[in-house]
Amino acid sequence: MESHDPVLEPPNEIFYSARTSPVRPQSAVPSIAVTATEGVSHEETDNSRAETSPSTFGGSSASVYTAAVAGFCFCGTPCDGRCAGCCDTPGQQDTYYCSPTCQGTDRPSHVQICKAVNTLRTLHRAAESLQEIYYMYRAKMFDRRVTNFEKTEEGGHTQLIIHEDRSGRQTNDLGYLHKLSHELFGEEYQDDEDNENKDKRVILTHGVSAQSIVWMHDLIGYFLAGCAYTISEQKVTPVPGNISVLSVDSRGYPDMFPREHFILVITLQNAAGTYAFDLCGAQYGNFETLIPFSKYSSRGLANVPPTPFSGKHSIRWGVDCLHSEQSRRGALTRVNLLASDKLVSGAVEWEKEYGTRISTMLQASPEVFQNRKEGLLHYLAYEVQTRLDDMATKGATTTSPTTMGTSTLTPAAFALKPKATRI
Repeated sequence: MESHDPVLEPPNEIFYSARTSPVRPQSAVPSIAVTATEGVSHEETDNSRAETSPSTFGGSSASVYTAAVAGFCFCGTPCDGRCAGCCDTPGQQDTYYCSPTCQGTDRPSHVQICKAVNTLRTLHRAAESLQEIYYMYRAKMFDRRVTNFEKTEEGGHTQLIIHEDRSGRQTNDLGYLHKLSHELFGEEYQDDEDNENKDKRVILTHGVSAQSIVWMHDLIGYFLAGCAYTISEQKVTPVPGNISVLSVDSRGYPDMFPREHFILVITLQNAAGTYAFDLCGAQYGNFETLIPFSKYSSRGLANVPPTPFSGKHSIRWGVDCLHSEQSRRGALTRVNLLASDKLVSGAVEWEKEYGTRISTMLQASPEVFQNRKEGLLHYLAYEVQTRLDDMATKGATTTSPTTMGTSTLTPAAFALKPKATRI
């Protein structure tokens, strides 16, 4: 059976920049050859999701087993062969088999468990990918002019005081965007794809939980289509964590951000459980994107009934009325509507260009999954930056750069000037 994930030639350079690379990046990392496991065990067809779990219980041993640390088969024999359909799932034990015979014997009792664990593994990988993509997107679309921040630690609690410059009035939409300087975190250069610094994650996610669901809405739905049974939006009151954030202006006056916080509640297919999905938990010190919903009470308390993820009361569809506002909120809505569109359309284009469906990527071996995930992240970063640059170029034909205020974006600081008429 041929793989839908062809081997790509490694690019000459490992990293690319949308600002410097004249061509679309080929990959963010050197390509990894597809093994028999990825090519056979996890291949999907359009009907495969409805028919069975991606795990394989027949065929060659190469499609069933992956190399692993030593374990024990249910017959008691030491072995290192694992079920490829459910191995490497966080919080779950791997299932070992010493031979195809034992694997076939155990199939009736393992098949349903395997489907459930595979579904959970898919969610974990999707959450990991979506979180990294959101950090990148937020870094590119950051809308606060942070001059510096103070960090104090006492008794296991960390407080960040963010100092912002809120002076000046922007005359165009993109003028509201500002780079979160790498120098604040001791980094050597500006890289919107590198968001490992925890302080940076805290600042990026501060006060934007609703926006994270809005702008990531379509991409979240695209990633979770094969594993989620239902998705709902839930507003919660956060429980104080081990990190607190206070934002102040140049005069020291605090900006009181609302205490409401938004998460997604995801019920999985194959009776694999219900999980809380929180893209902005870092601002409270919760750096795990995914947590069983039954344990989420330690982070936040639901205060209103949930709303359907794609229903008419979804917060995603509530932003349409803001599109024509001649205000900071309206400007950021217009810019994000255009930029976030490149997330899902870019993901589809990435699938076409590299012959790898996201659903297949989520079923690959750990090594191949990480490789494809990094490539997708870089591809989407390029797409979003290109969209911003295009917007800036169009805006520059009608707006003089000398009238654009003090935004730190170049050239994307020079944006589409809102029309006087309502859209």
